[in-house]
Amino acid sequence: MSQIPYCDSTGRLSVEVHLSYAADVFLVDRINFQRYQSGQDFDYFGGHYSKTPVTISVVGSGRWYLIVVGGGHYKYRFY
Repeated sequence: MSQIPYCDSTGRLSVEVHLSYAADVFLVDRINFQRYQSGQDFDYFGGHYSKTPVTISVVGSGRWYLIVVGGGHYKYRFY
């Protein structure tokens, strides 16, 4: 498995993702990332996107993981 991007937040966090193709883009907290990795149902912010860039914003402290399924090569930045 390739490295999953993540960012630590103290309250508010946004990510901008530039996709090559349509993809599922999710931002998940630590607990839901563990559920995702183990194949369980998980809660997320995001969805399926066919237009780029994708911007997802969350409120919550802790580590947030960016999951991109499909879409080929992508670029991202947390802010």
